[in-house]
Amino acid sequence: MTNMNGADGRWTRRSLLAATGATTLGAVAGRVGAESNGTALEQHDDNGDTADSSRDVVVRQEPGNAFYWILPGERRLSPQVFGTAENPRFGSDLLESRIEQAKGLPEPLGNAVPQLLEDLPPLVAAPESGREPIEDDENAGVAEQKYVEPNIFSDQAEVTSGAFEITYRDRQPYDTPGEPGDTADAVDLAAQFTDPAGNEYELDFDHVVKPPIPGYETGGGVRVGAWHHGQTGTGSPLMAKLYDYAACWGVGDVYVNGERATTDGFRVFHFMTTQTVRDERYRLAIDEELPLAPEETIAGQIHHTHGVVLPIRPTPEGPVYDPVPTAMELPDGRTQPFIHAMWEQEELVEGPFAEWEFPGQGADGESSDGESDSADGTADADVRLIGEASAWQGAAPDAIADAENPTLQLEAGTEYALVWENGDGLQHNFAIADESGADLLATDLVGEEGATQTVTFTASEAMSEYYCQVHPQNMRGTIEIAG
Repeated sequence: MTNMNGADGRWTRRSLLAATGATTLGAVAGRVGAESNGTALEQHDDNGDTADSSRDVVVRQEPGNAFYWILPGERRLSPQVFGTAENPRFGSDLLESRIEQAKGLPEPLGNAVPQLLEDLPPLVAAPESGREPIEDDENAGVAEQKYVEPNIFSDQAEVTSGAFEITYRDRQPYDTPGEPGDTADAVDLAAQFTDPAGNEYELDFDHVVKPPIPGYETGGGVRVGAWHHGQTGTGSPLMAKLYDYAACWGVGDVYVNGERATTDGFRVFHFMTTQTVRDERYRLAIDEELPLAPEETIAGQIHHTHGVVLPIRPTPEGPVYDPVPTAMELPDGRTQPFIHAMWEQEELVEGPFAEWEFPGQGADGESSDGESDSADGTADADVRLIGEASAWQGAAPDAIADAENPTLQLEAGTEYALVWENGDGLQHNFAIADESGADLLATDLVGEEGATQTVTFTASEAMSEYYCQVHPQNMRGTIEIAG
Protein backbone atom coordinates (compact mmCIF):
# COMPACT_ATOMS: atom_id res chain seq x y z
CA MET A 1 0.00 0.00 0.00
CA THR A 2 1.21 3.49 -0.78
CA ASN A 3 2.59 5.36 2.22
CA MET A 4 0.59 8.60 2.43
CA ASN A 5 2.13 9.96 5.61
CA GLY A 6 4.38 12.99 5.61
CA ALA A 7 7.74 13.22 7.31
CA ASP A 8 6.10 14.30 10.56
CA GLY A 9 3.63 11.41 10.56
CA ARG A 10 0.64 13.41 9.33
CA TRP A 11 -1.57 12.53 6.42
CA THR A 12 -0.62 14.44 3.31
CA ARG A 13 -2.97 16.39 1.06
CA ARG A 14 -5.70 14.46 -0.79
CA SER A 15 -5.28 11.39 1.43
CA LEU A 16 -7.75 12.16 4.21
CA LEU A 17 -9.99 9.50 5.73
CA ALA A 18 -9.25 6.67 3.33
CA ALA A 19 -6.70 4.62 1.49
CA THR A 20 -6.16 5.06 -2.23
CA GLY A 21 -9.26 4.74 -4.37
CA ALA A 22 -11.93 5.60 -1.78
CA THR A 23 -15.04 7.25 -3.22
CA THR A 24 -17.27 9.76 -1.45
CA LEU A 25 -20.95 9.07 -1.14
CA GLY A 26 -23.07 11.71 -2.82
CA ALA A 27 -20.72 12.05 -5.77
CA VAL A 28 -22.50 11.38 -9.03
CA ALA A 29 -20.40 9.87 -11.79
CA GLY A 30 -20.97 10.90 -15.38
CA ARG A 31 -22.63 14.27 -14.80
CA VAL A 32 -22.33 16.62 -17.73
CA GLY A 33 -19.30 18.85 -17.34
CA ALA A 34 -17.90 16.92 -14.36
CA GLU A 35 -14.22 16.16 -14.25
CA SER A 36 -12.67 13.78 -11.73
CA ASN A 37 -9.10 15.00 -12.07
CA GLY A 38 -9.36 17.76 -9.46
CA THR A 39 -9.57 20.63 -11.95
CA ALA A 40 -12.21 23.34 -11.74
CA LEU A 41 -15.52 22.32 -13.28
CA GLU A 42 -17.22 24.11 -16.12
CA GLN A 43 -20.86 25.16 -16.12
CA HIS A 44 -22.91 26.01 -19.19
CA ASP A 45 -25.64 28.61 -19.52
CA ASP A 46 -28.80 28.20 -21.59
CA ASN A 47 -26.91 29.16 -24.74
CA GLY A 48 -24.27 26.52 -24.18
CA ASP A 49 -21.58 29.07 -23.34
CA THR A 50 -19.03 28.16 -20.71
CA ALA A 51 -19.34 30.01 -17.40
CA ASP A 52 -16.63 30.29 -14.75
CA SER A 53 -17.73 28.39 -11.62
CA SER A 54 -15.02 29.95 -9.46
CA ARG A 55 -16.33 31.95 -6.51
CA ASP A 56 -14.30 33.40 -3.65
CA VAL A 57 -15.61 34.68 -0.33
CA VAL A 58 -13.37 36.56 2.11
CA VAL A 59 -14.42 37.13 5.74
CA ARG A 60 -12.45 38.60 8.63
CA GLN A 61 -12.77 39.85 12.18
CA GLU A 62 -10.17 42.09 13.74
CA PRO A 63 -9.01 41.68 17.36
CA GLY A 64 -11.13 43.42 19.97
CA ASN A 65 -14.50 42.37 18.56
CA ALA A 66 -16.99 39.87 19.98
CA PHE A 67 -15.77 36.27 20.17
CA TYR A 68 -17.54 33.42 21.95
CA TRP A 69 -16.23 30.02 23.05
CA ILE A 70 -19.09 27.48 23.02
CA LEU A 71 -19.17 24.99 25.89
CA PRO A 72 -20.80 21.52 25.82
CA GLY A 73 -24.46 21.53 26.72
CA GLU A 74 -28.02 20.58 25.86
CA ARG A 75 -29.85 21.48 22.64
CA ARG A 76 -33.51 22.43 22.23
CA LEU A 77 -35.15 20.33 19.51
CA SER A 78 -37.28 21.78 16.74
CA PRO A 79 -40.69 20.02 16.51
CA GLN A 80 -40.62 20.77 12.78
CA VAL A 81 -37.44 18.72 12.39
CA PHE A 82 -37.52 16.20 15.25
CA GLY A 83 -41.25 15.68 15.67
CA THR A 84 -42.74 14.88 19.06
CA ALA A 85 -42.13 12.27 21.74
CA GLU A 86 -45.01 10.26 20.30
CA ASN A 87 -43.94 10.70 16.67
CA PRO A 88 -40.17 11.26 16.61
CA ARG A 89 -38.27 12.19 13.47
CA PHE A 90 -34.54 12.39 12.67
CA GLY A 91 -33.90 9.90 15.46
CA SER A 92 -32.73 6.32 15.86
CA ASP A 93 -34.37 5.09 12.66
CA LEU A 94 -32.49 7.64 10.58
CA LEU A 95 -29.23 6.88 12.40
CA GLU A 96 -29.60 3.16 11.68
CA SER A 97 -30.41 3.90 8.05
CA ARG A 98 -27.30 6.06 7.65
CA ILE A 99 -25.16 3.39 9.30
CA GLU A 100 -26.46 0.79 6.84
CA GLN A 101 -25.76 3.15 3.93
CA ALA A 102 -22.23 3.73 5.21
CA LYS A 103 -21.55 -0.01 5.21
CA GLY A 104 -21.79 0.15 1.43
CA LEU A 105 -18.86 2.56 1.14
CA PRO A 106 -15.58 1.24 -0.32
CA GLU A 107 -13.16 -0.17 2.22
CA PRO A 108 -11.83 0.97 4.59
CA LEU A 109 -14.65 3.54 4.82
CA GLY A 110 -17.28 0.78 4.89
CA ASN A 111 -16.00 -0.24 8.32
CA ALA A 112 -14.84 3.11 9.70
CA VAL A 113 -17.79 5.41 8.89
CA PRO A 114 -20.51 3.19 10.46
CA GLN A 115 -18.49 3.07 13.67
CA LEU A 116 -17.97 6.84 13.54
CA LEU A 117 -21.74 7.40 13.28
CA GLU A 118 -22.31 5.12 16.26
CA ASP A 119 -19.74 7.12 18.24
CA LEU A 120 -21.06 10.53 17.07
CA PRO A 121 -24.80 10.21 16.35
CA PRO A 122 -25.37 14.01 16.18
CA LEU A 123 -23.55 14.01 12.83
CA VAL A 124 -26.83 12.79 11.30
CA ALA A 125 -29.52 12.40 13.99
CA ALA A 126 -30.72 12.89 17.58
CA PRO A 127 -31.53 9.41 18.93
CA GLU A 128 -34.57 9.16 21.19
CA SER A 129 -32.41 7.75 24.00
CA GLY A 130 -30.78 11.17 24.34
CA ARG A 131 -34.03 13.18 24.39
CA GLU A 132 -35.94 14.48 27.39
CA PRO A 133 -39.07 16.62 27.70
CA ILE A 134 -38.69 20.32 28.46
CA GLU A 135 -40.61 21.25 31.59
CA ASP A 136 -41.34 24.66 33.10
CA ASP A 137 -38.96 26.62 30.87
CA GLU A 138 -40.42 29.91 29.71
CA ASN A 139 -37.50 30.33 27.30
CA ALA A 140 -38.12 27.07 25.45
CA GLY A 141 -40.34 28.66 22.80
CA VAL A 142 -42.16 26.02 20.76
CA ALA A 143 -39.61 23.34 21.67
CA GLU A 144 -41.05 20.49 23.73
CA GLN A 145 -37.95 18.28 23.84
CA LYS A 146 -34.22 18.71 24.27
CA TYR A 147 -31.21 16.60 23.40
CA VAL A 148 -29.41 16.20 26.71
CA GLU A 149 -26.19 14.50 25.62
CA PRO A 150 -23.52 17.26 25.85
CA ASN A 151 -22.91 18.53 22.33
CA ILE A 152 -21.50 21.41 20.30
CA PHE A 153 -24.93 23.00 19.65
CA SER A 154 -25.20 24.39 23.15
CA ASP A 155 -26.51 27.70 24.49
CA GLN A 156 -23.63 27.72 26.99
CA ALA A 157 -20.92 30.16 25.91
CA GLU A 158 -18.29 32.47 27.35
CA VAL A 159 -16.81 35.62 25.88
CA THR A 160 -13.06 35.48 25.35
CA SER A 161 -11.01 36.99 22.51
CA GLY A 162 -10.24 35.99 18.95
CA ALA A 163 -9.56 37.13 15.40
CA PHE A 164 -9.58 35.39 12.04
CA GLU A 165 -9.51 35.76 8.28
CA ILE A 166 -10.74 33.11 5.87
CA THR A 167 -10.91 32.88 2.10
CA TYR A 168 -13.30 30.25 0.78
CA ARG A 169 -12.38 29.26 -2.81
CA ASP A 170 -15.29 27.47 -4.49
CA ARG A 171 -14.11 25.83 -7.71
CA GLN A 172 -16.54 22.96 -8.28
CA PRO A 173 -20.30 22.92 -7.71
CA TYR A 174 -20.81 19.36 -6.45
CA ASP A 175 -18.99 16.34 -5.05
CA THR A 176 -17.21 14.18 -7.62
CA PRO A 177 -15.84 10.62 -7.50
CA GLY A 178 -12.45 10.18 -5.91
CA GLU A 179 -10.78 10.35 -2.55
CA PRO A 180 -12.28 12.73 0.04
CA GLY A 181 -9.35 15.10 -0.47
CA ASP A 182 -9.61 15.02 -4.27
CA THR A 183 -11.13 18.44 -4.93
CA ALA A 184 -10.24 21.70 -6.62
CA ASP A 185 -11.81 23.71 -3.79
CA ALA A 186 -9.45 25.41 -1.35
CA VAL A 187 -9.39 27.48 1.83
CA ASP A 188 -6.92 29.97 3.30
CA LEU A 189 -7.40 30.41 7.05
CA ALA A 190 -5.70 32.31 9.84
CA ALA A 191 -7.47 31.97 13.21
CA GLN A 192 -6.33 32.72 16.74
CA PHE A 193 -8.41 32.79 19.93
CA THR A 194 -8.43 31.98 23.65
CA ASP A 195 -10.58 29.68 25.75
CA PRO A 196 -12.26 30.74 29.04
CA ALA A 197 -9.23 29.50 31.00
CA GLY A 198 -6.90 31.79 29.04
CA ASN A 199 -5.25 29.13 26.87
CA GLU A 200 -4.27 30.39 23.42
CA TYR A 201 -5.21 28.54 20.22
CA GLU A 202 -4.18 28.73 16.59
CA LEU A 203 -5.67 26.68 13.76
CA ASP A 204 -3.59 25.43 10.84
CA PHE A 205 -5.97 24.46 8.01
CA ASP A 206 -4.22 21.94 5.78
CA HIS A 207 -6.65 21.08 2.98
CA VAL A 208 -10.30 20.79 1.97
CA VAL A 209 -12.14 17.45 2.02
CA LYS A 210 -15.52 16.04 1.05
CA PRO A 211 -16.73 14.21 4.19
CA PRO A 212 -17.78 10.63 3.31
CA ILE A 213 -20.95 10.82 5.41
CA PRO A 214 -24.10 9.29 3.87
CA GLY A 215 -26.40 12.02 2.61
CA TYR A 216 -23.86 14.84 2.79
CA GLU A 217 -23.44 16.89 -0.40
CA THR A 218 -20.66 19.39 0.20
CA GLY A 219 -20.13 20.89 -3.24
CA GLY A 220 -16.54 19.74 -3.47
CA GLY A 221 -15.83 20.67 0.15
CA VAL A 222 -16.53 24.41 -0.24
CA ARG A 223 -20.04 25.77 -0.84
CA VAL A 224 -21.05 29.36 -1.54
CA GLY A 225 -24.61 30.65 -1.28
CA ALA A 226 -26.29 27.40 -0.24
CA TRP A 227 -28.47 25.88 2.47
CA HIS A 228 -27.42 23.13 4.84
CA HIS A 229 -28.04 21.58 8.27
CA GLY A 230 -31.61 21.06 9.49
CA GLN A 231 -33.53 18.78 7.14
CA THR A 232 -31.21 19.30 4.15
CA GLY A 233 -29.23 16.09 4.76
CA THR A 234 -25.90 17.92 4.73
CA GLY A 235 -24.62 18.72 8.20
CA SER A 236 -26.16 17.87 11.55
CA PRO A 237 -29.94 18.33 11.95
CA LEU A 238 -29.24 19.65 15.46
CA MET A 239 -28.24 22.91 13.80
CA ALA A 240 -31.19 24.75 12.26
CA LYS A 241 -31.46 24.86 8.49
CA LEU A 242 -29.46 27.93 7.55
CA TYR A 243 -28.21 29.92 4.60
CA ASP A 244 -24.45 30.00 4.31
CA TYR A 245 -22.62 32.75 2.53
CA ALA A 246 -19.82 30.20 2.44
CA ALA A 247 -18.98 26.93 4.18
CA CYS A 248 -16.11 24.46 4.07
CA TRP A 249 -14.97 21.11 5.38
CA GLY A 250 -11.33 20.20 5.80
CA VAL A 251 -8.58 18.94 8.08
CA GLY A 252 -5.70 20.52 9.92
CA ASP A 253 -3.74 20.95 13.12
CA VAL A 254 -4.58 22.64 16.41
CA TYR A 255 -1.90 24.55 18.31
CA VAL A 256 -2.39 25.26 22.03
CA ASN A 257 -0.18 27.76 23.84
CA GLY A 258 2.28 27.68 20.96
CA GLU A 259 2.63 23.90 20.81
CA ARG A 260 1.13 21.55 18.24
CA ALA A 261 -1.52 19.64 20.20
CA THR A 262 -2.63 17.30 17.41
CA THR A 263 0.62 15.34 17.28
CA ASP A 264 -1.34 12.14 16.71
CA GLY A 265 -2.88 13.46 13.48
CA PHE A 266 -5.21 16.01 11.95
CA ARG A 267 -8.71 16.76 13.17
CA VAL A 268 -11.70 17.64 10.99
CA PHE A 269 -12.49 21.37 10.57
CA HIS A 270 -15.85 22.86 9.59
CA PHE A 271 -16.07 26.62 9.05
CA MET A 272 -19.17 28.44 7.86
CA THR A 273 -20.22 32.06 7.49
CA THR A 274 -23.99 32.05 7.79
CA GLN A 275 -27.11 34.00 8.54
CA THR A 276 -27.12 34.75 12.28
CA VAL A 277 -28.66 31.88 14.24
CA ARG A 278 -28.02 33.03 17.82
CA ASP A 279 -30.50 35.43 19.38
CA GLU A 280 -30.09 38.46 21.62
CA ARG A 281 -29.57 36.21 24.68
CA TYR A 282 -27.17 34.02 22.72
CA ARG A 283 -29.49 31.05 22.50
CA LEU A 284 -29.06 28.92 19.39
CA ALA A 285 -32.28 29.33 17.43
CA ILE A 286 -34.35 26.41 16.19
CA ASP A 287 -35.88 26.27 12.71
CA GLU A 288 -39.21 27.82 13.74
CA GLU A 289 -37.43 30.94 15.08
CA LEU A 290 -35.54 31.84 11.92
CA PRO A 291 -34.75 34.20 10.32
CA LEU A 292 -33.62 36.57 13.06
CA ALA A 293 -33.81 40.30 12.37
CA PRO A 294 -30.75 42.36 13.37
CA GLU A 295 -32.36 43.63 16.58
CA GLU A 296 -32.97 40.02 17.62
CA THR A 297 -29.26 39.11 17.45
CA ILE A 298 -26.43 39.54 19.93
CA ALA A 299 -24.46 42.06 17.82
CA GLY A 300 -27.08 43.54 15.51
CA GLN A 301 -25.65 41.69 12.49
CA ILE A 302 -27.39 39.37 10.05
CA HIS A 303 -24.34 37.13 9.61
CA HIS A 304 -21.66 35.54 11.77
CA THR A 305 -18.96 32.88 11.41
CA HIS A 306 -18.70 29.48 13.10
CA GLY A 307 -15.40 27.63 13.43
CA VAL A 308 -15.68 24.01 14.56
CA VAL A 309 -12.96 21.44 15.16
CA LEU A 310 -14.65 18.06 15.49
CA PRO A 311 -13.42 15.06 17.51
CA ILE A 312 -12.69 13.12 14.31
CA ARG A 313 -9.20 11.99 13.33
CA PRO A 314 -8.30 10.61 9.89
CA THR A 315 -6.30 7.38 9.87
CA PRO A 316 -5.20 4.90 7.17
CA GLU A 317 -8.17 2.77 8.27
CA GLY A 318 -10.65 5.63 7.90
CA PRO A 319 -12.03 8.36 10.20
CA VAL A 320 -12.25 7.58 13.91
CA TYR A 321 -13.70 9.34 16.93
CA ASP A 322 -10.88 11.01 18.86
CA PRO A 323 -11.35 14.05 21.14
CA VAL A 324 -9.68 17.29 20.14
CA PRO A 325 -6.77 17.82 22.57
CA THR A 326 -7.89 21.17 23.99
CA ALA A 327 -6.60 22.56 27.28
CA MET A 328 -10.08 23.60 28.47
CA GLU A 329 -10.97 21.76 31.68
CA LEU A 330 -14.71 21.47 32.30
CA PRO A 331 -16.39 21.63 35.75
CA ASP A 332 -16.59 17.81 35.89
CA GLY A 333 -12.82 17.57 35.47
CA ARG A 334 -12.90 16.35 31.89
CA THR A 335 -11.26 18.17 29.00
CA GLN A 336 -13.54 19.72 26.39
CA PRO A 337 -13.39 17.33 23.40
CA PHE A 338 -14.17 19.82 20.62
CA ILE A 339 -13.75 23.45 19.63
CA HIS A 340 -16.70 25.60 18.62
CA ALA A 341 -15.65 29.20 18.05
CA MET A 342 -18.03 32.04 17.15
CA TRP A 343 -17.10 35.40 15.64
CA GLU A 344 -20.05 37.79 16.00
CA GLN A 345 -18.68 41.04 14.57
CA GLU A 346 -16.95 39.86 11.41
CA GLU A 347 -16.90 41.64 8.07
CA LEU A 348 -17.81 40.21 4.67
CA VAL A 349 -14.89 41.59 2.70
CA GLU A 350 -15.55 39.94 -0.66
CA GLY A 351 -18.25 37.72 -2.13
CA PRO A 352 -20.47 37.16 -5.17
CA PHE A 353 -23.74 37.86 -3.38
CA ALA A 354 -25.90 40.74 -2.23
CA GLU A 355 -26.41 41.29 1.49
CA TRP A 356 -29.62 40.05 3.04
CA GLU A 357 -31.90 42.90 4.02
CA PHE A 358 -34.75 43.16 6.48
CA PRO A 359 -37.41 45.91 6.36
CA GLY A 360 -35.96 49.21 7.57
CA GLN A 361 -32.40 47.92 7.35
CA GLY A 362 -29.61 49.20 5.16
CA ALA A 363 -27.29 47.01 3.09
CA ASP A 364 -24.62 47.07 5.78
CA GLY A 365 -26.82 45.03 8.09
CA GLU A 366 -27.28 47.83 10.61
CA SER A 367 -30.55 49.41 11.69
CA SER A 368 -31.25 52.45 9.53
CA ASP A 369 -33.30 54.52 11.96
CA GLY A 370 -30.51 55.08 14.48
CA GLU A 371 -32.97 55.27 17.35
CA SER A 372 -32.62 53.61 20.74
CA ASP A 373 -35.30 52.57 23.18
CA SER A 374 -32.95 53.29 26.07
CA ALA A 375 -32.91 56.33 28.29
CA ASP A 376 -30.52 59.08 27.29
CA GLY A 377 -28.48 58.82 30.49
CA THR A 378 -28.53 62.54 31.22
CA ALA A 379 -30.17 62.10 34.62
CA ASP A 380 -28.05 62.44 37.75
CA ALA A 381 -26.50 59.08 38.57
CA ASP A 382 -25.19 57.67 41.83
CA VAL A 383 -23.37 54.90 39.97
CA ARG A 384 -22.15 54.77 36.37
CA LEU A 385 -20.98 51.63 34.59
CA ILE A 386 -19.93 50.72 31.05
CA GLY A 387 -21.21 47.38 29.84
CA GLU A 388 -18.87 45.27 27.70
CA ALA A 389 -19.00 41.52 27.14
CA SER A 390 -15.61 41.09 28.80
CA ALA A 391 -16.68 42.82 32.06
CA TRP A 392 -18.55 45.73 33.60
CA GLN A 393 -16.25 48.76 33.72
CA GLY A 394 -16.62 51.22 36.59
CA ALA A 395 -17.03 54.88 35.58
CA ALA A 396 -18.33 56.71 38.66
CA PRO A 397 -17.99 57.44 41.53
CA ASP A 398 -14.21 57.78 41.60
CA ALA A 399 -13.89 54.82 43.97
CA ILE A 400 -14.89 52.41 41.19
CA ALA A 401 -13.51 54.27 38.16
CA ASP A 402 -11.65 51.98 35.72
CA ALA A 403 -12.27 48.90 37.87
CA GLU A 404 -13.55 45.68 36.25
CA ASN A 405 -16.77 44.38 37.79
CA PRO A 406 -16.35 46.77 40.73
CA THR A 407 -17.96 46.05 44.09
CA LEU A 408 -20.97 48.34 44.61
CA GLN A 409 -21.16 49.57 48.21
CA LEU A 410 -24.74 50.57 48.99
CA GLU A 411 -26.80 51.46 52.05
CA ALA A 412 -29.98 49.56 52.85
CA GLY A 413 -33.14 51.61 52.35
CA THR A 414 -31.46 54.19 50.09
CA GLU A 415 -32.74 54.79 46.57
CA TYR A 416 -30.10 54.76 43.84
CA ALA A 417 -29.99 55.78 40.20
CA LEU A 418 -27.55 53.59 38.28
CA VAL A 419 -26.77 54.50 34.67
CA TRP A 420 -24.91 52.11 32.42
CA GLU A 421 -23.70 52.63 28.87
CA ASN A 422 -23.41 49.97 26.18
CA GLY A 423 -19.70 49.94 25.37
CA ASP A 424 -19.40 47.37 22.58
CA GLY A 425 -22.64 47.16 20.60
CA LEU A 426 -23.59 43.70 21.91
CA GLN A 427 -26.82 42.90 23.71
CA HIS A 428 -26.64 43.54 27.48
CA ASN A 429 -28.93 44.22 30.41
CA PHE A 430 -28.57 44.91 34.14
CA ALA A 431 -29.86 42.49 36.77
CA ILE A 432 -29.55 42.16 40.55
CA ALA A 433 -29.71 38.77 42.28
CA ASP A 434 -29.86 37.53 45.86
CA GLU A 435 -27.51 34.97 47.45
CA SER A 436 -29.44 32.07 45.94
CA GLY A 437 -29.12 33.52 42.44
CA ALA A 438 -32.78 34.53 42.17
CA ASP A 439 -33.30 37.79 40.30
CA LEU A 440 -34.61 40.76 42.28
CA LEU A 441 -34.73 42.98 39.20
CA ALA A 442 -33.77 42.71 35.53
CA THR A 443 -33.98 45.31 32.78
CA ASP A 444 -34.66 45.05 29.07
CA LEU A 445 -31.80 44.37 26.67
CA VAL A 446 -29.88 47.23 25.06
CA GLY A 447 -27.82 46.46 21.95
CA GLU A 448 -26.79 49.83 20.52
CA GLU A 449 -23.25 50.98 21.24
CA GLY A 450 -23.29 54.24 23.21
CA ALA A 451 -26.90 53.83 24.33
CA THR A 452 -27.56 54.23 28.05
CA GLN A 453 -30.09 52.81 30.46
CA THR A 454 -31.07 54.22 33.85
CA VAL A 455 -31.98 51.76 36.60
CA THR A 456 -33.62 53.13 39.74
CA PHE A 457 -33.89 50.86 42.79
CA THR A 458 -33.90 50.85 46.58
CA ALA A 459 -31.01 48.92 48.12
CA SER A 460 -31.92 46.02 50.39
CA GLU A 461 -30.01 43.44 52.40
CA ALA A 462 -31.23 40.75 50.02
CA MET A 463 -29.06 42.12 47.20
CA SER A 464 -25.90 40.10 46.64
CA GLU A 465 -24.70 40.48 43.02
CA TYR A 466 -25.31 42.44 39.84
CA TYR A 467 -24.76 40.94 36.41
CA CYS A 468 -25.71 40.85 32.73
CA GLN A 469 -28.11 38.01 31.93
CA VAL A 470 -26.59 37.57 28.47
CA HIS A 471 -22.97 37.39 29.68
CA PRO A 472 -23.29 36.16 33.28
CA GLN A 473 -19.82 34.63 33.51
CA ASN A 474 -17.87 37.75 32.56
CA MET A 475 -20.18 40.60 33.57
CA ARG A 476 -20.78 39.95 37.26
CA GLY A 477 -19.92 41.97 40.35
CA THR A 478 -20.58 41.98 44.10
CA ILE A 479 -22.97 44.21 46.03
CA GLU A 480 -22.11 45.05 49.64
CA ILE A 481 -24.96 46.42 51.76
CA ALA A 482 -24.27 48.55 54.83
CA GLY A 483 -26.74 49.53 57.52
